[in-house]
Amino acid sequence: MPGTFKKIDYRLRPAKHAERVMLIDLFKRMRFAPIESYRYIGFGSVAFVDFRMVHKALGIKDLVSIEATEAEDEQTRFNHNNPYAGLTIHFGHSSTILPTLDLTKRSLVWLDYDGALSRSMANDLAAVGRNAPSGTFIGVTFTASFPTREPGRENELKRLKEEFSEFLADDTKAISFDGAKFGEFGRATLGALLEKAVSDADAGQQDGGRVRSVRQICFFKYKDGAPMVTVGWLIVAGSDVPTFEACQFDALPFVRTGAIPFVIKIPLVTPLEVREMERRLPDLATAADLEWIPEEERKNFGSVYRYLPQFSVVEQI
Repeated sequence: MPGTFKKIDYRLRPAKHAERVMLIDLFKRMRFAPIESYRYIGFGSVAFVDFRMVHKALGIKDLVSIEATEAEDEQTRFNHNNPYAGLTIHFGHSSTILPTLDLTKRSLVWLDYDGALSRSMANDLAAVGRNAPSGTFIGVTFTASFPTREPGRENELKRLKEEFSEFLADDTKAISFDGAKFGEFGRATLGALLEKAVSDADAGQQDGGRVRSVRQICFFKYKDGAPMVTVGWLIVAGSDVPTFEACQFDALPFVRTGAIPFVIKIPLVTPLEVREMERRLPDLATAADLEWIPEEERKNFGSVYRYLPQFSVVEQI
């Protein structure tokens, strides 16, 4: 979404940070080729946080950021904030830029939108999926809140019916998107359209070992402000199925291959409580002497502590 970098301080999003670290953990398990040989394609915004993390953690030097701004002053700011010589910035909408990129190189592609689910997102996924080689990761993030009041509620329902007509009947009601249903609709719909794009592209392929499939490996939900959903898939050729299985993604606690998301909940605890819980790891669930810390916060901490940002606080008295 154009201009969001002027509204959101991306440094102050602990759930987003946890998600980034989880994705890097996932990328480290990939065995299709040396991970440092991959290209990373994303939306860096003015801080390029994920690009810095991907480069430092994985050694990837081929970096491409797509920035949806045509304003010269904003482009100048982006260029001055570019952290690496190997990071190429393309200015324009993703629907315009993605078709111009060489998508036949094995890549990690994270289309990290700040807007609501739309057909243009599915079109971007299809543009990548049609040409993506086996071992390519494709992820998408979108806001997952459906309006609760009129007229926005009916207007949004009408838009979804127009953009995703093959998935929604004329008599579909707005209640179908309340709560977690909207995020699940996005996961299933975008996944189905990506699968179709890959299947259509491989329709004439006679060699079964080169026919690609789409494997979902992550489904996150989190909320630093607006509720967000991220879904990630791997493109896997038939001959690479053993390699995919050797990655052992299921060993990661946050991997999700179906409709049940991994919900990133940042615990609301004090620094002292963090220290006390860390001392009991990895047996936090059985630490009876921590009952004074709310059970929900202990559970949330236990599920994400490895991925939490580290803060230093200086208190003045």
